[in-house]
Amino acid sequence: MPLVPAQRPEELRRAVQDNLDSLGVERLDVVNLRRVGPENAPLPGLPRVNLEDQLAEMVAMRDEGLIGQIGVSNVNDDQLRRSLPVRPVCVQNAYSLTSRTHEAALALSRSKNMAWVPYFPLGGAFPGSAKVWREPEVQEIARELDVAPAQVGLAWLLHHSDHTLLIPGTASLEHLEQNVDAGRIRLDEPTMARLDALRPTTGARGVLSRARERVMSKASKTERRG
Repeated sequence: MPLVPAQRPEELRRAVQDNLDSLGVERLDVVNLRRVGPENAPLPGLPRVNLEDQLAEMVAMRDEGLIGQIGVSNVNDDQLRRSLPVRPVCVQNAYSLTSRTHEAALALSRSKNMAWVPYFPLGGAFPGSAKVWREPEVQEIARELDVAPAQVGLAWLLHHSDHTLLIPGTASLEHLEQNVDAGRIRLDEPTMARLDALRPTTGARGVLSRARERVMSKASKTERRG
């Protein structure tokens, strides 16, 4: 913040051209249309831009050879369905073990053979967002498998839907190696059932709930040591 989204068709074209210039290429292989509008994000002053107008500009740039394929991002299932005529190849939505509000969009992307590319794959970056690796059940399963809790969260995404492409960010080589190794972790049906049953609380209540869980967990460990 402050965030000024590029949403109008001419802004989308200008953003694509800026990327072409900065990368020194003639075509971008895939460009995701990130939908940021009043119905998608709680930001004041967002322009109300018609999705079909955005898609028409994306198709025009594809026809001109500026982009190879079109993806869509931050869309609900209705918006994804309206995007189908342009043949999107991928859907990039916020989605993780602790944030599953886009199940309908995920199911639709699977049925249309579109790649599912979840951002925030280990929990959101905003205050009150549930972090996957902090969930007690995830930590318990990680101990059982002798892996990192974050790896359990990434493995769940791959097991939950086989058309998932992971894009976890990291600032360390160690975490990069862990992220790659998450693809080798196998979660059996009972373990998946335990993870599927997670229903984390978000917002202020979630923050308090998880703080309480950590305090209780520390107290329990202290009792055991005593």
